[in-house]
Amino acid sequence: MRRRANPRLAYKIIWVKGLPFKISFFLWKVWKAKLPFDDFLRKLGYSMPSKYWCSADPKEESLLHLFFTSNAARSVWSYFLRRAGISLDGLSLHQAITKCWTTLVVPRLIPVLQALPACIVWELWKRRNSLKYGEVVSVSRVIYQVSSTLQAMVQLKKPGLHMPHKWLDLLTMMEQYTPRLKYDKVLWEFPSRGWIKVNTDGACIGNPGRSSISFCIRDEVGDLIYAEGREISKGTNNVSEALAIAEALKMCKSLNYFQIWL
Repeated sequence: MRRRANPRLAYKIIWVKGLPFKISFFLWKVWKAKLPFDDFLRKLGYSMPSKYWCSADPKEESLLHLFFTSNAARSVWSYFLRRAGISLDGLSLHQAITKCWTTLVVPRLIPVLQALPACIVWELWKRRNSLKYGEVVSVSRVIYQVSSTLQAMVQLKKPGLHMPHKWLDLLTMMEQYTPRLKYDKVLWEFPSRGWIKVNTDGACIGNPGRSSISFCIRDEVGDLIYAEGREISKGTNNVSEALAIAEALKMCKSLNYFQIWL
C-alpha cells in the first residue's frame, strides 16, 4: 500500500547488461552491507571468535577490510583504477565504486567501468572463501579473473571483435575502436496497376514519451498523392506505429482508395 519511491541512482547502475546476475546482485549486497561478516553478526547480537582469512592480520573480519582496506584489495583496486585514470587516494569504498560509475569516458567504456566494481568485489569474495577452506589464491589471480569477466562481457556485446585480455589493452582498444558500418541497398517497389502504396512510420522519445507519426500515399507510377506528419499525444513506439497505420487508412478511405499496399 505504500507509495513507491524513485529508486536511487546506485540501484539503477548496479545492474549491467551482459554481466552475470549473481555478480551484480552480490555488489548490491556489498553496497547495502548485508553480508554475514563477524562485525555484522555482532551487531545482530551474535558474538563469536573472529578470524581474518585473507592475511595473517589478527583483526576482526569486516566487509570494509576485505573489500577495500586490506593489502590485497588495495592492490586490485589500484591496478584497475589507476589504468583508468582514477586516483584511489582519500576515497571510501562507496566513493571508489561511484567514481567508476561517474568518471568521464567515451560512451563505449561506460558499461565496462560500470561493471568493474562488481567484478572486483566478486573475485575478492571468491578469494576469501578459497583461503578459508585451504586453497591459496594470489592477488594476480584475482586481477586475471576480473579481466576475464570484463573481457567476456565486452565480447558478448561485440561478438565479431577479438578482445585483448589485459586491462590496459582492453581500455585502449575500446577508446580507439571505430565500428565498421554495414548497409544494405533498399529499393522502393512500385505497387501493382490500379493499387496505391502507403508507407508509414511512428516514433517516440523515451518510450513512453513525446510521439509523432507520418505517412505518405503514392500511386502506381510512384507519384505522391498525399503526405502527412505530426506530433501526437505521449505514448510508446508500438502505439505510434499503430496510430500511423490507422490514420493512413482513414485518409485512404476518405480519398476513396481501397486497393492498398501498406
